Amino acid sequence: MSQRPTAYTASASDKDTVLIRELIATIETGFNAKDPMVLDGGFTADAVVTVPDGTVIRGWDALFAYHTGRLANAAADWRIAVAVTEIRPLTPDLAVVLFEQRMTTPDSAFANHGTAVVTRRDGAWWIAALHNTNVAE
Repeated sequence: MSQRPTAYTASASDKDTVLIRELIATIETGFNAKDPMVLDGGFTADAVVTVPDGTVIRGWDALFAYHTGRLANAAADWRIAVAVTEIRPLTPDLAVVLFEQRMTTPDSAFANHGTAVVTRRDGAWWIAALHNTNVAE
């Protein structure tokens, strides 16, 4: 086997772990309140998000517009529960976060798995990229 570098060489402090979990929790809070400002509040201005149907959304303004429409229409009666499953720091200011979303609709329930790249800027953690995919059940 060839020699390969490792990527996850940093560790997260207890404080950073709490702050990152709180950041990801705003997805649940905003979604369930149908408040796109809360849902998208933790994303950077240049965030890139891939939603479960494969649509790629670039930039906070486009993400906010997407969620404003989605929460008022298709997902108006949906609920979500978000759980962080792993935080993998790359550097002291950059981490990969794995999480699970349990979605409940009036007709069914399903799960998504997500991967987020979070970055610390000016002392605060932000979501720079997020990819969501449906879980086959």
